[in-house]
Amino acid sequence: LNGDNQSINFILFLKVNREIVEKRILGRITCEKCNKTFNEFFDKKEDIQNHECEKKYLKRRKDDNRETIITRYDEYIKKTKPVLDFYSSRNYFHEIDGSSKIQAISNKIEQILRV
Repeated sequence: LNGDNQSINFILFLKVNREIVEKRILGRITCEKCNKTFNEFFDKKEDIQNHECEKKYLKRRKDDNRETIITRYDEYIKKTKPVLDFYSSRNYFHEIDGSSKIQAISNKIEQILRV
């Protein structure tokens, strides 16, 4: 970075445990027509069933399965952990609870960035 005259101002780490990641991915249902995403574990069943687009557009990704999730998560931890360890003591490193609601996460990021 120094060679390219660049610096790091913020590192945002969204920390989420594997169980939450699994539920988010295994429960993901996407409308192919409008791209709205639902989750069978976190959204009300009525909200999913009463979506304005027809049910035929509600789909799951083929790679949203436990085996793929475990492989991806383990790989992420293996490759990311050393980087997190290196930067975590810096004052520009910010750990955010990624298991929170999207709006709470967005608010925290805006607070950190002072947007």
